[in-house]
Amino acid sequence: MGFLQEIKRDWRAVFERDPAARNALEVLITYPGLHAIFMHRISHALWKRRIPFIPRLFSHITRFFTGIEIHPGAEIGPGFFIDHGMGVVIGETTEIGEDCLLYQGVTLGGTGKDVGKRHPTLGNNVVVGTGAKILGPIRIGDYVKIGANSVVLKPAPDYSIVVGIPGRIIKKKIVRIEERGPVESLNHVRLPDPVEERLDEIMEYIARLETKIEKLEGKGGIMKVFNTMSGRKEDFSPLVRGRVGIYACGVTVYDYCHIGHARSAIVFDVIKRYLRYKGFDVTYVRNFTDIDDKIIRRAHEEQTTWDAVARKYIEEYYTDMDRLGVARADVEPKATEHIREMIEVIRALIEKGYAYESAENGNKSVYFSVESFPEYGKLSRKEQKDLLAGARVDVEEKKKNPSDFALWKASKEGEPWWESPWGKGRPGWHIECTAMAIKHLGQSIDIHGGGADLIFPHHENEIAQSEAYTGKMFAKYWIHNGFITIDKEKMSKSLGNFFTIREILDTYDPEVVRLFILSSHYRSPIEFSHEQLRDAEASLDRYYSTRARIDECLSSITCSPPKAPKSTVPAAELEAVLTAFEERFDEAMDDDFNTALAVGHLFELIRETNKFLDTKPFGEAAQMLVERAQDALHSAGDVLNLFHRTPAQWNIDLLKNKKISLTETEIEQKIHERKTARQAKDWALADSIRKELEEKGILLEDRKDGITSWKVKIA
Repeated sequence: MGFLQEIKRDWRAVFERDPAARNALEVLITYPGLHAIFMHRISHALWKRRIPFIPRLFSHITRFFTGIEIHPGAEIGPGFFIDHGMGVVIGETTEIGEDCLLYQGVTLGGTGKDVGKRHPTLGNNVVVGTGAKILGPIRIGDYVKIGANSVVLKPAPDYSIVVGIPGRIIKKKIVRIEERGPVESLNHVRLPDPVEERLDEIMEYIARLETKIEKLEGKGGIMKVFNTMSGRKEDFSPLVRGRVGIYACGVTVYDYCHIGHARSAIVFDVIKRYLRYKGFDVTYVRNFTDIDDKIIRRAHEEQTTWDAVARKYIEEYYTDMDRLGVARADVEPKATEHIREMIEVIRALIEKGYAYESAENGNKSVYFSVESFPEYGKLSRKEQKDLLAGARVDVEEKKKNPSDFALWKASKEGEPWWESPWGKGRPGWHIECTAMAIKHLGQSIDIHGGGADLIFPHHENEIAQSEAYTGKMFAKYWIHNGFITIDKEKMSKSLGNFFTIREILDTYDPEVVRLFILSSHYRSPIEFSHEQLRDAEASLDRYYSTRARIDECLSSITCSPPKAPKSTVPAAELEAVLTAFEERFDEAMDDDFNTALAVGHLFELIRETNKFLDTKPFGEAAQMLVERAQDALHSAGDVLNLFHRTPAQWNIDLLKNKKISLTETEIEQKIHERKTARQAKDWALADSIRKELEEKGILLEDRKDGITSWKVKIA
């Protein structure tokens, strides 16, 4: 190959290897690795012609300006790329094959004991990590990966990995896709660190011992989580003791959210809250998909830009979630802010043979080869052969197999695009979550969740691409909430059988919607009905009525005892219920976050508290018992994010939701008029006012202390 052809190959290698290489001028001016290689091509040509002095002078000048020292005698093949090249040293008798990559601080040196051939020989497609040293006249085979800071003193065979000091050879078989089909080769991208692996084993062993000690000492209950991957409940044990990383797939922001979106958001909000209540340090990540076909279509419909659509519906999402009491996640990444990370993952998948390029629309798309990942289907329990037989392919897509899925989509006319090694395009849906989850939570996470409709294909595809990329388990626990159905069909925008959150909140209080969702186990389907929403509304009203009674009781409990107390329910009964509740609430939540059972225990406590209040309790012991009931209700409410208003505020908010044409001031005025009528013994007028208010949805209650309270009538 001639000098110019080699230079062209080196130039192309920059753009193929480095996603940050954005334009030719920038590369030409700011890439010292390219400068060093160009100067070496010249000095090496002079060296081969045995021209004295000048080749070494060129080498020293290049080192001065680039920090890279390449002896002019070194033989370097085309497509060579030095990334961040400061401190690279390449000795005189070094031989480097085609398409090799070196990072900063690499030394290809001699040992001082050899004569003649003193430096290493690198095969084709070798990658040498930062700070690695390859010493002596040894051969490094094709497609070898040398880990950062490794010291390599022995030859390495083709398709191997070398890590550590001294270098240790590791081989791992994978399936690579070539033109002739799948072939068995070795994983030369993932670089296992022996020290890290041993430390991980020790940490896992310590965690197991600590769990056993806790069981022996009887400290705390063992949480159980239903893992979609195994299809059963498992003991919950995070990857790092005391810390939990959660990634929940968020919404595609092209429209207002429906009640199904509310369920998923509320479920994972409560899971996060309960884990923190249990003392875990939780990092919760929930993403936004802010580029998608649906967003592009909506932009065309609204005659605006795709990013304006995304911004609009992100704000609308926050409006809905704030009303529902769904707290912000700790990290809320957007897909378009992680394009570079996605490109990095896709490039690695191509290098490892899990993905392939396909020319489309003048650019290239990239597809993941499902056949290259033998475990594909393990989450959804689908057989690969069935997927291949049943899959369909768009006529515009050029896949090798119908079940392969897009990692990168070639740009189409009128669509947004980003520059990439494959030309203009945009990421596929599935790669977004892999890139964002790994960036913010690491290569293995504790909990990955979302709606049951995401199990296949989205989460199945996430597992394939993530585990192919890292070689590690992607998520330890997979949690999926069930659907909200209408007439036993899943509620969805595609079916047109949905209610938006704001449509529901136009009639019902947000707390009603939250309780409605939490009154069912998160994995069970919920049949949407106004009857169930009204039941949840009545339950909340029962809580706030009890809360009002508790407040009244605590304000008068130390006064004189009633003249003729009724026969009482013994305080011991409420105390027993309280003690049981404090255990049963946690037991319910420990059992796969069973909010339905926890809510049942909560309203059992409310019922028993009301029975105790009916006895007109008196004295310090009774006060302490009522306060304990109040605290228990508050504590449970904090976990579920319920019951944060006063009874008065609950009634005022109900006025708005029920669209009752009375203000609080007008109601109080009517109560005053009725009181005046009663004092004048005008019973007919007093009854008339009561009836008038009731017809408008307001119920009056005359207390024995002479005060009349009011509440909104619950249908």
